[in-house]
Amino acid sequence: MKNAPDTVVLGTGFAGLTAAVRLAEEGCRVRCHGDRVAGASLQNFGQLHSGAVYAPVLLDVATACWRHRSRWFGLLGSDIPRTPGVALFSSHKEVERYTQAWSNLGIPAKPLSGSELGEYGNQAFLGSARAFALPDFSVDVAALHSKVVGYAVAHGVDLAPPETCAPVISGAEVVLWSPDAGYYRPGTLVLAAGHRTVQLLNLLGIQHPLTIGNLPYGVLEGPLPRLPLTYWLDGDMLATSPQGDGIKAALPGRPSAPTDAAKERYRLAVALSRRWPEIPAERLQLRWGHAAEPSGPHADPSAVVVDLGYAPPGWGRVTNLIVCLPGKWTTAWHAADQVAQAVAARD
Repeated sequence: MKNAPDTVVLGTGFAGLTAAVRLAEEGCRVRCHGDRVAGASLQNFGQLHSGAVYAPVLLDVATACWRHRSRWFGLLGSDIPRTPGVALFSSHKEVERYTQAWSNLGIPAKPLSGSELGEYGNQAFLGSARAFALPDFSVDVAALHSKVVGYAVAHGVDLAPPETCAPVISGAEVVLWSPDAGYYRPGTLVLAAGHRTVQLLNLLGIQHPLTIGNLPYGVLEGPLPRLPLTYWLDGDMLATSPQGDGIKAALPGRPSAPTDAAKERYRLAVALSRRWPEIPAERLQLRWGHAAEPSGPHADPSAVVVDLGYAPPGWGRVTNLIVCLPGKWTTAWHAADQVAQAVAARD
């Protein structure tokens, strides 16, 4: 194929774009195929995590968030709105566990007095025994994604629509078919398509240990009381995030399939009503996010970057394919570093 790139990335969400940029920085000629949509990050909450909410329970995720979050600051700039985060506790029971974990990682969570907490919104934070300001932000991910697209183009990444290529297994490698140029084999193909990664691997018949997690969350639109990005870190563990002209909310829990919509909506509406009585929870609309994750009781939910040329147990061997799943979009640059290292190790 004339002027074919030596590296192709499938996916133009945050994972695909950051991987493409890192590869371009290392001197690769990169083409990135996708619909230029921010994927799960745009569909869900848009939190730029510090790692604080994961610190006592998911140390690897928390560490990666804390170490790599600052790499987004230059792209965020001052023109993209961001809402600060607050951690609330209904009782003092969990405070010590979280504050110790924050201290271990060096996450500067600041205790808030009642008057200071009031500055974050005009609500009475009912039931809050302790409150902390977190270095987390809720950001406009659509605006940020647009900036990342421009950043990739400025680094020489060739962006192409998804219909201009189709991956096909040929022996122990993946080739791409283009309606204009027929088949060609990229030196390296990076699959960074979010939850669609599972579907593509299945279509190609490539063994993998991934599953799709279905994540229920709620959306409230229209005029609403002002809220910060808020995490209740004990009790029901409700999370609320301002997005545009509304609020998104979620509770822990991952049904195996999005079939319990009524149950999940009721559970979320009750939690909202308990925490924020002034919010019209009856207007809550339920949505489903999706995430590709390792399966199994001890699966690591942090970044998954696997070079299938050296396939670990549970994965099929494909000589020119790398799978990239950052876990959280906050850690996409961390996953992109690992992709760049894997490609460099091939040379």
